[in-house]
Amino acid sequence: MAKLIDRKLIAEETMAFLFEKPEGFEFRAGQFCLLSLPDIGFQDERGLRKPLSIASSPLDNELMFVAKMSESAFKRTLREMPAGTAVTIDGPHGSFTLPEDTSVPVIFIAGGIAIIPFRSMVRHVAGARTEHTITLFYSSRTPQEAAFLKELQDIAETHRNIRLVATMTRVSEQSKTWSGLTGRINPAIISDGCKEWRDAVYYVAGSSGMVDGIRDMLAGMEIKAERIRKEKFTGY
Repeated sequence: MAKLIDRKLIAEETMAFLFEKPEGFEFRAGQFCLLSLPDIGFQDERGLRKPLSIASSPLDNELMFVAKMSESAFKRTLREMPAGTAVTIDGPHGSFTLPEDTSVPVIFIAGGIAIIPFRSMVRHVAGARTEHTITLFYSSRTPQEAAFLKELQDIAETHRNIRLVATMTRVSEQSKTWSGLTGRINPAIISDGCKEWRDAVYYVAGSSGMVDGIRDMLAGMEIKAERIRKEKFTGY
């Protein structure tokens, strides 16, 4: 069990939820938990149990989970339950975690809300000062929807082994709110953003369509399937 400490809006329609870390709870950056919420009056056929990636680093004192909000019973309960509410946390689970071999360059490709496990991993690499070399490609529709964008920019600016390449798919090149890259992640963005792209291992997370599209793109770049790890996000 873990108690809710606080919640906050961190991007457009996206909220972060801070929980007490249960005593003895250990996890690897990139893993997820199954959260079971109490019934406070919201019910639907999808229930009150859902997997959520851990957004915090193993070095952090609290557990953070992040959700793009909707009107599902699970999300409404998260949004409305008071601080101090206890939830059941089953986990951690998953192997979408950093490679043990720090000599191999790592490329993260995140679409939208699937930035969550990468935030955990990047924050851990920065905090623990591991020798991983990471290039994070982050695609969002707009800067306002890009959770953790400023934090990730700051980390990349202060850690020589972490790079961030962000691109927005629903802003024009003349936009006054975004002066960076626009459009979907493509081979040119990958090769321009990471000179070690041919030798890297790839971690891809996003919607089912996004992950399948990136997989096909990487295959066209002659990246072998065994060098690609994938995690698909489905929201409700």
